[in-house]
Amino acid sequence: MNPSAILATRLERQFLSSPSIETPASVVAHICAMQAQDFAGAKWSLGMRCKNLTDDGVEKLLEKREIIRISNLRGTLHFVHPQDVRWMATLVTPRVKIQGGSQWKKLGLDADSFSKVYKIFRQVLKNGEALSRNELKTILDKKRIDTSDHRMNQFLTMGGLEQVICCGPRRGKEFTYVLLDEWLPQIPYQLSHGPLTELAIRYLKSRGPATPEDFSWWCGFPVTACRRAFEEAGSAFESFSSGEKTYYLTPGETAVRPDTKVRLLSGFDEYHISYADRSMVADGVPAGVLSPPNGILPNLVISKGKIVGTWRREIRKNGVEMVYIPFEGISIGEERLVTAANRYGKFMGLPAAWVS
Repeated sequence: MNPSAILATRLERQFLSSPSIETPASVVAHICAMQAQDFAGAKWSLGMRCKNLTDDGVEKLLEKREIIRISNLRGTLHFVHPQDVRWMATLVTPRVKIQGGSQWKKLGLDADSFSKVYKIFRQVLKNGEALSRNELKTILDKKRIDTSDHRMNQFLTMGGLEQVICCGPRRGKEFTYVLLDEWLPQIPYQLSHGPLTELAIRYLKSRGPATPEDFSWWCGFPVTACRRAFEEAGSAFESFSSGEKTYYLTPGETAVRPDTKVRLLSGFDEYHISYADRSMVADGVPAGVLSPPNGILPNLVISKGKIVGTWRREIRKNGVEMVYIPFEGISIGEERLVTAANRYGKFMGLPAAWVS
């Protein structure tokens, strides 16, 4: 495969070339974990991959517990299928603890600190109670538990990874947290391989072709461990060389070249964020665009599988105002932009139009 075919196959496997006719929950299971720190962006990322799914529809899926928003890979919030929540958390939590050790030491946190917080969470959230971050913070403050300097972030993140809490129903625009065991009863899930190898197979099924280094970035495990997982998968993977790298993928759908559709991705969409090496998709992106000082990636405009600009939007009472910021020397055509905006407007349930 050449770079064009690699991008085309990734688009195909991520349901970006053709939205899936399966249920949104099945799409989340296929993707395995969809970054959802940016909630609005994550809803659109799922909406792009599903036929006729709307922003309100994603909210209902979360309310019905068909998908779960919880801390997962790399200690960040993700959409995860209910069957995958616990085995994935069990796999990744020890690694996140290792990576977070130095920060916890600076903050004066240890295992006992977290245990005390979890005990309080279990007390105040029992019997179906749902509380906001600020409400939980106030409770901890009254218990004389220090929540300053990112400590509250750590308590909520690790509370999800330790399978104590997850995101619950929204209260208006406010997010709440609930006890995981009350929100999501145990669901048996039989792994076909060791957990990291299982995760590697799921990763390449939805994101291949990719390298062990890409998988390492995505899952947070060392490259050596990821290479072993690829080896243990054996015949589950195919491989080929392109340039100086060896790429892997599971048998299945491939494509020759990306289509010419314009796609409006959120900044943290899995098509971009899932790989350590993003040079193929980001070839030609001006310096600094994908490494902003605040760490908040801009929404991305994709054409022929590559980033060709950024976009932003403002939700108004009667519609969505959208702004396209093209890169110098790139033109993708007004008609394709209008088509992309219309699809976003349909997802939001509002007319959408580009403005100067």
